[in-house]
Amino acid sequence: MTTDLPGPDCWLNPLVRVGRSGIDGEGLFAEAPIARGEVISRFGGRLVTDAELRDLLTEAAATGTYVDTLSLLTDENLVLPAGAPQHAGNHGCDPNTWWVDPCLVAARRDLDAGEELTLDYATITDDPEFAMDCSCGSESCRGRVTGSDWRLPHLQAAYGPHWVPVLRERIGTRPARRH
Repeated sequence: MTTDLPGPDCWLNPLVRVGRSGIDGEGLFAEAPIARGEVISRFGGRLVTDAELRDLLTEAAATGTYVDTLSLLTDENLVLPAGAPQHAGNHGCDPNTWWVDPCLVAARRDLDAGEELTLDYATITDDPEFAMDCSCGSESCRGRVTGSDWRLPHLQAAYGPHWVPVLRERIGTRPARRH
């Protein structure tokens, strides 16, 4: 397992709050304008292998609990701690945030106060079994988001190096430079 990841806790920019979302349930919202490139969130939690993640998801399904996770490295997945505000983050097919480091998400463009912050789930998962209907409302909405969307050439071109490390490696791009 890698050792250069953040600790067990997540961090959220103090200019971001959880609120009711028009996309799905709760979402993350800018309380004030946020400049392009400003860090929005640092993801933390515990690392688990693919096999451990499958066991966690099976157990969660049986008990009706929720496990929030993202692919990180080959056979390494980050499981977010229960209660982290990042659980409220919603998907967007034309997101206004993206990855700038293995566990850091920043504003993709200048954000307005009150704007819901979104991240394209294609940039965080390579699970071929993952699929969800999308209701992001963007003009480029794919309608359905899957664990194989990272393979779509138009997304690879749009996001350049702004992917979690395992997907960036599979796509063959260099790490993002924080700006």
